[in-house]
Amino acid sequence: MKKIIAALFILFSFNYSSADIIYTHPVRNAERVSINNNIIIGLDVLAEGSELNHLIKVKGSLSGRHEGKFFLTKDKRKIIFTPVRPFAFNEKVEVSIGRIKTSAGYERNLNFSFYTETRKTIRDNKMIYLNETGNTSFKESEQRLDSLNLPVITVSILNNPSPGDLYFSNFPFSQIQNTPYLLITDNNGTVSYHREVYVWALDYKKQQSGLMTYFEYDKFYGEDINHNIIDSFYCGNGYSTDHHELQITNDGHAFLMSYDPQPVDMSLIVPGGNPNAIVTGLIIQELDENKNVVFQWRSWDHFEITDAVHENLLAANIDYAHGNAIEVDSDGNLMISSRNMSEITKIDINTGEIIWRLGGINNEFAFPNDTIGFSYQHDIRRIKNGNITLFDNGNFHTPRFSRAVEYHLDEVNKIATLVWQYRKTPDTYAFAMGSVQRLRNGNTLIGWGNTNPFLTEVTPAGITALEMSLPQGIYSYRVYRDERKFTLNAKIAIEGFYNENTGHLNINDTVTVYLRNVNSPYNIVDTAKSVVDSVSHNGNFNFYNAASGRYYIQLKHRNALETWSKKGGEIFSDGDVLFYDFTDSDRKAFGNNQTLKGSDYCLYSGDANQDGIIDLADLSEIDSDIFNFRTGYNNSDLTGDNFTDINDVSVADNNAYEFVTAVIP
Repeated sequence: MKKIIAALFILFSFNYSSADIIYTHPVRNAERVSINNNIIIGLDVLAEGSELNHLIKVKGSLSGRHEGKFFLTKDKRKIIFTPVRPFAFNEKVEVSIGRIKTSAGYERNLNFSFYTETRKTIRDNKMIYLNETGNTSFKESEQRLDSLNLPVITVSILNNPSPGDLYFSNFPFSQIQNTPYLLITDNNGTVSYHREVYVWALDYKKQQSGLMTYFEYDKFYGEDINHNIIDSFYCGNGYSTDHHELQITNDGHAFLMSYDPQPVDMSLIVPGGNPNAIVTGLIIQELDENKNVVFQWRSWDHFEITDAVHENLLAANIDYAHGNAIEVDSDGNLMISSRNMSEITKIDINTGEIIWRLGGINNEFAFPNDTIGFSYQHDIRRIKNGNITLFDNGNFHTPRFSRAVEYHLDEVNKIATLVWQYRKTPDTYAFAMGSVQRLRNGNTLIGWGNTNPFLTEVTPAGITALEMSLPQGIYSYRVYRDERKFTLNAKIAIEGFYNENTGHLNINDTVTVYLRNVNSPYNIVDTAKSVVDSVSHNGNFNFYNAASGRYYIQLKHRNALETWSKKGGEIFSDGDVLFYDFTDSDRKAFGNNQTLKGSDYCLYSGDANQDGIIDLADLSEIDSDIFNFRTGYNNSDLTGDNFTDINDVSVADNNAYEFVTAVIP
């Protein structure tokens, strides 16, 4: 009886408070907003879609009432309004939001306004190139598709480096004759793939999904395993696409940035400022799988132009942020690198608010064992051990030098502790570009920006394992090593998490995949983990050890029944991406061992103790956690709502009644 009361107490103790609007874009009273901008409303609960067309009213002071298209994002936490025609320049736009129906009731009304840009300032790609490289002139290479003028790659040190292909591109910083290429090489510098490009191409790398991406001229392109161009990525809302970064996540969303030049009267900001200055702001965008802008963040709303203390604020052209990296953090929020502010900024992906600022004049962190900090940095990354790495260009160190650094961040007490660094002997200095990649064996791959050697791989002890150079005056923006043998792109649904009304899972969650031999005793050959997206059901599992061959795919989840792929296994090949959809047929599972929920086949839920059978032992564990008021992330939470309650019992009880067990070869 006590246990039943406990379960009921949990069921009825949820906080069903009203919904709240936690994000709008544009933000309230925003200035210099693109005339092509959409309007995004973010909620802290799920929105209902039936009344969208009557919810948002938009009126420009010059352009009048705006009709548009509405849609809910797949997670149902954002409403997107896209006007069918642009706003007018230099006008006030008023937005009125009615009561939004949500899973928690009705949201209150909200009214806000913003102000559009006064004119479009054309982004000059050549000028951006000059600012990045320090060139005094610009030379466009003439593409000759029948030419083969590959750059000479010199390997000066080869000392047991990490396995895997190296990705980079070549371009000059001066009037040097150069044919630009995308390049993939081995550790000996032998080119296994090349693509000639116009002018220059940047940021050549492989994404989580196995798609190879690079920037050329005005957008990013995506190549498949055979190097066919199958996709492209570019900013929305009327913004041009910047070349510094593209990150694609498991759900197919893309994060990229734009540079936004706007006229600013700098005489109102600094004494002697140019009243006709062109100041470049930074725009961060998230695009969904259909290329809709579903999140946008602007430096105009959160930074001050005067944050760039080393820039000439009296100049006619000012680039005060100069974003050069986006990292999707382990908690789903964003970290961005703003070179000209010497700052790493963490941004809340749900609200757009700044969580913390590291470096620069707004620094919130103590650096107890690295008093010089970093300067004009590139390539912020969160690595597997929870630390961050970046390339410290060191433009304002005395004397100037560049290095790769790793910090442990105490984000509560705001302490940044230097745990590792690498400086060349003697020092080298790159005023632009650069990258740092922590490899699986603990080594670090460093791209030295506008210096040669352009690439160094070092061990944790600082011993050089690999060093490569390009011809004098020829450099690469970043370098990237692809350590994986192949990628499994799997679509997976989990019964207890599955919401039949939406077709989504209640949460994103981790699944482990084991590759097993197809012959008895079916030994494990390799393993990988990935977070399966709640909306797309996709997870990208990267394997680094298995040779090409035929393998069974074994799925393991914290409270779902172990499930194997269909009889006979699947063929994996080096460098390949295998797509396998467990959700479209029960025959995709060995022994047809899945259950249909809505339109998707799902892994059976209820194996809380992971013994391969859903039975009384699992029910006992769930029952015990109910009695002990267990909450949070635990195996007994079959529904993924962070509570162990009678709903979890129901899922396990149904499957235990049916004697559901793992079916394996």
